[in-house]
Amino acid sequence: MEINYTLDAFDSLTALLLFIEKENTKGAGIRWLNKFESFLMETLPSHEVMPFCNNKTFHQLKLKCLNYNDWIIAFTVHHTTINIEAILHKSRLKD
Repeated sequence: MEINYTLDAFDSLTALLLFIEKENTKGAGIRWLNKFESFLMETLPSHEVMPFCNNKTFHQLKLKCLNYNDWIIAFTVHHTTINIEAILHKSRLKD
């Protein structure tokens, strides 16, 4: 299984990691990223049983969603490739 990020999702992830690093101890951003990647590797193999997102717009786009702490990860599946389409804080998502 291959995981790819859209440019928007990668930019969001980068901004989040820089914020975590700035506000916490040195290396906190990398530690968070390692936990996040472990979560994805453990969770995404079961993508077949995940329904589309509850959010109306994401649902219409046929995106599936995962929750990681306070973050929502919207993704699509194409054969053996997972495309992370968006990473956003749950407070930014309105139905």
